[in-house]
This record gives sequence, C-alpha cells and structure tokens, in this order.
Amino acid sequence: MELSPREIDVLTIVVDEYIATAKPVGSRIVAKKSRSKLSPASIRNTMADLADKEFLDQPHTSAGRVPTIKGLRYFLDTILQIPPLSGHEMDAISDNLGHVGSDPSDIFRNTSRVLSSISRQACLVLGPSQGHVQWKHIDFVLLTPGKIMSILVLQGGIVRNKIIDVDMEITSDELVKYANYLNSHFQGQPLGTVREKIRAQMRAAKQVFDALYQRALILANKTCATDTQREIFVEGASNLLAQPEFSDIEAMRDIFKLLEERSRLLELVDTISDEDDSRIVIGQEKSWEDLEYCCLVSSPYTISDQTAGMISVIGPVRMNYAKIIPMVDFTAQVLSQMLQSRF
Repeated sequence: MELSPREIDVLTIVVDEYIATAKPVGSRIVAKKSRSKLSPASIRNTMADLADKEFLDQPHTSAGRVPTIKGLRYFLDTILQIPPLSGHEMDAISDNLGHVGSDPSDIFRNTSRVLSSISRQACLVLGPSQGHVQWKHIDFVLLTPGKIMSILVLQGGIVRNKIIDVDMEITSDELVKYANYLNSHFQGQPLGTVREKIRAQMRAAKQVFDALYQRALILANKTCATDTQREIFVEGASNLLAQPEFSDIEAMRDIFKLLEERSRLLELVDTISDEDDSRIVIGQEKSWEDLEYCCLVSSPYTISDQTAGMISVIGPVRMNYAKIIPMVDFTAQVLSQMLQSRF
C-alpha cells in the first residue's frame, strides 16, 4: 500500500517519537515536528487516515497514537534511513572484540557480550555448524585398558575431546597407526562429509578392508558421534529489564525462560532466511508467543566467504533500529575478519 508524502511524514514522526519515549504520540507533537507545517487538526485527520489503514493504533480514547506492527514494518522497509556508525563506535566494537584469546567459543561468547553491552539489549551469537568445519588432525590416547581418549582438532583451532569405551585390546602403537590412517584419508575435508564417509565405509569394511581399517573407522565413528547441535551464546538478557515494555513480570519470565532454552532458540533462529542483508524479524509477525513484544535484528558472519552463523540483537519492538542495525552489521563484519585469520 502506498502512502502519501504527508502520511509518510506523520508516520515517521510517530515511529521516531514512540521509539524515543515509549509513549503514545499526540497530534500537537507531530504538528511541531512535521515538515508540512500543518495545524494539529489537519495532523489529526492524517493520523485518523493512517489508523483506518491500520498503520497507527490508539491504545486509549484520550491517548495519542502508536505504530501498529503493519505501520512499523512499512517504516522499516520503505522509510528508515540508516546512518553509518561513527569512528568512535566502530573503534569501540573492534577494540573490544579483539580482547579475547584464540578459542572460537571464547570469541563467540565475547562477541555476544560486547554487542549486548554496546546496544544495551540482549544478544545471541549462533556458532558455526561443525559439519562445515574441516577435519585437521586426530590423535588417540590410551588411558586404561578399554578406555581411550580421542582428540579431534578441527579448522579454526576447535578441539573436541571424547572418552571412548572399547571392548577390544588396543595398544598405544596401534592407536598411532589408526590416527595416521584417518588423518591421511580425511584431513582437510568437512566434518559432515567425513562422518558420512565413515558410516558408508563401515558398512562395507567387513568384507573389503582389513582389521586395522575396521578398528580405525570404529574409533572415528565414535569420535564423530558426539552432539553436533550448534552452540548458541546469549548475553545481556538483564538489559531487557530496563525497557518499559517488559515491566510485566510474567512476560519477562517467558523471555528469560526462552533465552535459557538452547533448542528453542535454535529453532527460532533457523526460521530466519540466509540472505546476505540484515534481517529484522518482529515476533508478532512470526507468531512467536515467547517473543511477542520483541524484535530480532540479525546479520550473518562468514568463514572462508561462506555464511557460517548469525549475530542477533533481541530487544523490544520499539528499539532504535537506526542505531542497532549498523551495530549488528559492523560486528558481523569484524567477527568475519577475526575468523578469517583463524580458519
């Protein structure tokens, strides 16, 4: 639906004022800020037209207007202008993201912490799928008879350790042979591909391959059989308490519960598309009862020029999008650059 220039002017003022104050916006305030220089009566007529088109709502008879979800979406898609971050803001993000070690989990956790602090909202970072991360090296250590530790090193310095129980006699020398065999066959391949090859080859190994190969595949399969669900790092949930929308204790309890449920969060994040641009998802548009009054502003980060995960800021529908969107985008760019040097 197309809006007239006057309607766009009024809608923009209402949205901006509502974002700034969290209060309904009256016609007098709009008249003072409008470029059209119309009287409050004319402004009221325009606001009534926008209400008829379901772009504005009036919470109470004597109150001003607030944007509806439809009005907010129109504003975000067609009106909002996003200014660049200042040099100070970019330096603050870059400097704080750089103060962390080389462990990928620490990098993602710190990214979530930094962005939540700067945006004053909650933040989540979706870790990369390990199925796309390359196998670098595997070692086996004999702990006790029947008990082995596998040490799998993946691209980017990700290390996965696992204690494996075995019902066969294995010596330390044999474990070295198994590791060498597996590394020679799978080094540099994505873990997901390795996992599929191992399972396929195990089905044929009994008839085709010798005992060394069979045992190596068994150990590799047990190593790769660990939980492959992606990690998700959430920080800054307490920032939401400062927002007037979340003064309702029951509403906050639902949000905090959601932020603690990794599987539910992953399910929500998976509904966001894989386009390269920033994504703005309003909870009510997705029928997310847990996040009915929230919005997610997200941007992907990359590893080796491939989308690997997502950074999202979670805040009230009434958040400062002109500030939050470039923050999320720039943070994703800096994280991608950091990961490029590690992967």
